[in-house]
Amino acid sequence: MKGSTRNLNRTVYQRGIGLIEVMVALMVISVGVLGMAGLQTKSLQHNQFAYLRSQAVIIVNDMMDRIRANRTVAASGSHYIVTESEHVAAGCTTNDFINSCESASCSESQLATYDLQQWKFQMACQLPDATGSIAIENTASGRVYVITLKFNDSHSAEAAREVVLRSAL
Repeated sequence: MKGSTRNLNRTVYQRGIGLIEVMVALMVISVGVLGMAGLQTKSLQHNQFAYLRSQAVIIVNDMMDRIRANRTVAASGSHYIVTESEHVAAGCTTNDFINSCESASCSESQLATYDLQQWKFQMACQLPDATGSIAIENTASGRVYVITLKFNDSHSAEAAREVVLRSAL
């Protein structure tokens, strides 16, 4: 009988240890789940920034393609020079969409203005708080266009992100 009494006391004592082990395991699992949630949040933020940066690169390259397509004006005039405050889109609705050269014939200089208005409209509709400018650098080998686009990535520590394209005509 003595042996069975010891065994009974031992079993009761071990049940309390099992409960503590389960609580520790739950705590470890909950810390892991919280870590995964934080990782998922950071992943979404980085994906959003990558998307915005891709859109900015597409918009800048589109503008350079427009400049190359209107080569006569781009090679000699200053029609494609624009500051951040010029040709700002009024909004991002179908009523704000400029289609003056799509519905009527335009001269080359009018096409340059139309290109700039379209570029600013794309920025307003696809990027948050976007601004853009185009400058020309005359070099010995020809004209170099410098297209700068800035947009606000509110999830990052930096106030504005910037994409710059330098291309010779």
